Amino acid sequence: MNMCALYRQHEHAPWSGQQTTLRRRTGYILVEAMVAMGLLSLGMLSINTGLRQAVLVRGETEDLTLARFMLEEIMTDLEMQPELRESSGSGRFPGEQSRFRYEWEVRRVSIPRPTLPSDATEADITRFEEQFKDFMGSVTVIIRWTRAGNEYEVVGETLLRPEQLWTPPRN
Repeated sequence: MNMCALYRQHEHAPWSGQQTTLRRRTGYILVEAMVAMGLLSLGMLSINTGLRQAVLVRGETEDLTLARFMLEEIMTDLEMQPELRESSGSGRFPGEQSRFRYEWEVRRVSIPRPTLPSDATEADITRFEEQFKDFMGSVTVIIRWTRAGNEYEVVGETLLRPEQLWTPPRN
């Protein structure tokens, strides 16, 4: 047998059909790698978007919690006063919380007179007449702030005893 003939039958011979198949396979691996990189890029993009959204939600939640504490602080300051006049006010918190601003209002709320039960005794009716007030005080506090160009607000409202709301003397 001739040496040249043996070499031709060898599977790695450069002139055999094996090399063209290897080239096609190498091109397929390149396409496969490019598709995999594209899918990984899309996955990373969605993960990045999710992380960004999580950071924004965390910031909004932190602001909302802080605003609730600020609302309770303003409301408590007003409620602790022995007597309040019908009035309103506004302001801005100092320092790091300067993007938070507040408004408050104290007003009089009318209460309708309830109907008394038919079986009420004369003593019950007399006591009711002496104690009934046709109004209560109402305190409303609004905290407003901005984050990333969006406006947010928290509103709180409570009622005050009638004795706590100053009433001008009647002449």
